[in-house]
Amino acid sequence: MKLSKLMFSVFLASILSFFGCSNGPKENNVSVAQLHELLENEQITVLDVRTPKEIAQGKITENALEADFFEDDFIAKATSKISKDETVYVYCKGGGRSAKAVVKLRELGYTKCYNVEGGIKAWKAENYTVE
Repeated sequence: MKLSKLMFSVFLASILSFFGCSNGPKENNVSVAQLHELLENEQITVLDVRTPKEIAQGKITENALEADFFEDDFIAKATSKISKDETVYVYCKGGGRSAKAVVKLRELGYTKCYNVEGGIKAWKAENYTVE
């Protein structure tokens, strides 16, 4: 009985890690510190893929474009707001949706899309301003 519980635990941990927040290649990621520095020094495009209710609680930058990852027309909305040659930094609440969004966008030829690791939760943890 103990062996089957152990095997189940290992199986469950494997499944959770496979479907976890880091389901995109690491080279597609930037830290909130990197994003903060970019926002301080450059004009960049940021895409917020959270729900309207989440967005109402504040954004990393007021200029962030919005496209709700959970909406059926997410891809259409996101791709209508950005061009394929544009560098885009994508964030959500904790990094999971934005990582998936980056994978989807890259599959469509948006090669300069980057996931903001940890999302707005990591941003707030660093005490960066929320607008």
